[in-house]
Amino acid sequence: MMRSVPTLTVSLVMALAMPAQASDTRPSTVLDAGDVAPRFGPMKLHNAEAAQMKSFTLSKFVGADAEKPSKVVLISFFATWCGPCKKELPFLASLDRTYRDKGLQVVTISIDKEEEAFEELRALVKEHDVRFPVVSDRYNVLARRYLGAKTAMPSVFLLRADGTIALVKQGYDGDASAFLTAEVEKLLGGS
Repeated sequence: MMRSVPTLTVSLVMALAMPAQASDTRPSTVLDAGDVAPRFGPMKLHNAEAAQMKSFTLSKFVGADAEKPSKVVLISFFATWCGPCKKELPFLASLDRTYRDKGLQVVTISIDKEEEAFEELRALVKEHDVRFPVVSDRYNVLARRYLGAKTAMPSVFLLRADGTIALVKQGYDGDASAFLTAEVEKLLGGS
């Protein structure tokens, strides 16, 4: 004769076996410093003309087989509804102009979904003379791979030339320019 296990016992065992959920008040990513960044691309650009590329592929810039190896790749996740993201964009354009020739590759990944947001993003890119790639992740496939289901915006990842993550920063308390400049300079070797 087969005995049935009480439902409460099964529920308790399953609950204890499940991983803990991150708190809603603290952002969490899927990736952290030291992890290998997932490769992606080719991805459509919002500013192909300004970036002088047809699309963006991460493996062109990092890893052993990189076509155009960079010392550092800065990936920033962006949305037009995010005030700090809009504030960060002109700073990233300045950072790109200052450190591109020293080995920095900047890329912004837009998680906007609506056509109206794309128009606003293209206007911001033009206004701030953004020359680095601004990529579209309309369905947030890449965002989920890097950020998980929920995170603070903007979220920045700094990658080393080998494709490992050197820094993850989610949301900013105040001005991001000081810490991002310091981290980029450190990873570039004191440029």
